[in-house]
Amino acid sequence: MTLPPDAYPPAVERLVAGLEPPEVRDILTRCLSGSVSPAVALMQMLIETEDSPAVRKAVDEVTGRAATLSRATDSILRDRVDELTQLVVENAPGCDRIAEMLRSNMDSPDQAATVEDGIAFCERLFDWSVQQSEEASVALYSLGNPQLLDRATGEIIAQLERWGVISAEHALLDIGCGIGRLVEELAPRAREVSGIDVSTQMINTALRRCAPLANVKLLKGTGRDLREFGDAVFDAAIAVDTFPYIRQSGAALVETYFGEVTRVLKPGGHFVILNYSYGGDDEGDANEIARLARDYEFDVVVSAERPFTLWDGLAFHLTRREALPRPAQHRAEESRPS
Repeated sequence: MTLPPDAYPPAVERLVAGLEPPEVRDILTRCLSGSVSPAVALMQMLIETEDSPAVRKAVDEVTGRAATLSRATDSILRDRVDELTQLVVENAPGCDRIAEMLRSNMDSPDQAATVEDGIAFCERLFDWSVQQSEEASVALYSLGNPQLLDRATGEIIAQLERWGVISAEHALLDIGCGIGRLVEELAPRAREVSGIDVSTQMINTALRRCAPLANVKLLKGTGRDLREFGDAVFDAAIAVDTFPYIRQSGAALVETYFGEVTRVLKPGGHFVILNYSYGGDDEGDANEIARLARDYEFDVVVSAERPFTLWDGLAFHLTRREALPRPAQHRAEESRPS
């Protein structure tokens, strides 16, 4: 939960007072108040500045000011500063690499002109990104650090287990599987795991990482649908940081994927979306998911929650109803006045 500006502790305000640019000051305020993790805060500061030395300078300034804090009265705040400082020191090369990736302007928040343009953009972006850093290509907040990525992935696995998504009898689908980091952890816990991604380089990396796993199937998809899979073959479908790029390719592709997930899931199957967009409008995302759930015969079990400590991902957990949805065009025709 994000606090209003006047609710931040005075000690936090003193630590960040006068820091520039203001965006970095705001991010550090949220981090030191416990609203976002140090790893996410570092990622956000790098995105805002594209300048790793500037980020280190701001953190160094906070570290110096924190030396005046009393361990007796401000121990939690001192611990947060120490954690942030240690993260910067241990991940300096990763922060430099991420800043370089951001300055390349390969990524873009702009809506694609067509679905085809959007899919082609994603393929280019992730083919390039994985060659810069395997870990950062799927999660900038990992700072390119395999250990940080493993910890964040472990949090996702634990949450999926709490929701009953993972079972030794389940067949699971990872949509936008990237380098296979989730597939690796799901495989020992499931009957079989399939992963699909639009990026050839991502899939090649996933194939290498998952080579010892006999119950894993990894495919390079078209990005247009899930035609590679049959009807009602999966107990759960999981999409981690995938739908923001599907949405960027157009509303029609979002509708296609919801229809396809309904098709490939068994009745009662789970559909987990971690981050539906990067727009920062949690309520808007929740409303859009609720509408799609109604249209494609899902029940919303969890809506717009942030259950993770290392990552700020917005979580949605849906379950498929027994009946298959009517095709979208049929619903549109029925809604037309006679």
